[in-house]
Amino acid sequence: MIRVYVAGRLDGGAIYYIQNLHRMLIWGAELRRNGFSILVPGLDLLLGLSAGNWEYEDYFDNSQPWLEVADVLFLVPGWEGSSGTLKELEMARKEGIPVFGKLEELIKWRTEVEEKGKRAAGFRVEGE
Repeated sequence: MIRVYVAGRLDGGAIYYIQNLHRMLIWGAELRRNGFSILVPGLDLLLGLSAGNWEYEDYFDNSQPWLEVADVLFLVPGWEGSSGTLKELEMARKEGIPVFGKLEELIKWRTEVEEKGKRAAGFRVEGE
C-alpha cells in the first residue's frame, strides 16, 4: 500500500490551526477511502496536548522521519505560504519523493506504478 504524507498549512492562530487541520483530515480520509495509507502530521496536536510543553520544533521533528519514509507527499489545497509545508516540500524533492496536489494525479501515478511492478514481476498488464 502506498504511504502518503498529507502536508498542509498549520500555522496561524488557534482557529486557523483547527480549520486547517480539519481540511487536512478531510483530505486524509479521502485518500484513505481511495486505498492509500496516510499520515496526517497535524494529529501530533494530540501528543502535544498530552505532553503539555511541546514547541513547534517538537511537532516538526516528530513528523519529518515519517516524511522520509513516505512514498508520496500530498499537498492539501491552501498549503501555499506555509513555511512548514515549504520545508516538507523541499525535503521531499531532495529525497526524490513524488509530490501531488490533486487526487486524480496521485491515483493515475499509483496505477502506473502498479503496472510497472506487474511488468517487472513478469505479469501481463491489461492492454498489452
